Amino acid sequence: MSKTKVDFILNSDIVSGAASATLFGDFNNWDAAKGVSLKKQKDGSFKTSVSLDAGQSYQYRYLLNDGRWVNDSNADAYIFQAEFGAENCVINVPAEAKVAAKKEVTKKVAPVKAEPVAKKEAKVTKPAVKAKANKEVAVKAPAVKAKAVPAKAKAVAKAK
Repeated sequence: MSKTKVDFILNSDIVSGAASATLFGDFNNWDAAKGVSLKKQKDGSFKTSVSLDAGQSYQYRYLLNDGRWVNDSNADAYIFQAEFGAENCVINVPAEAKVAAKKEVTKKVAPVKAEPVAKKEAKVTKPAVKAKANKEVAVKAPAVKAKAVPAKAKAVAKAK
């Protein structure tokens, strides 16, 4: 069986002031000489890592330096042990997922040269005015505002 690295973290709220913690379980036969010491973290929690067989379940508990046995609040399950009158934590180590390695195919594509875009000249065309033979085409001149001319100016203009 392959081994999987498993992190065990004992939250600071469970520890309540303990200076050290040791991990015991099925993986070390609950043997006091084989207990795994946890390292105290900056946030007050304790942490360690253990290599366990993939696809297996293990029971475990923590022993604090003040003599208290405590459980992991993040355990996968709990099993009551009648002979000790307490629950053990259970961790289920996931089976190793076998994934077929895929060959990554990289296709090289030749760079495409950009062709210059021909500039189109804009042609301004006036709309064609069709006139029939012998008929006049009326073209409107722009409107001009006429100023009021005083009566004397009108008389002078007529006299000329």
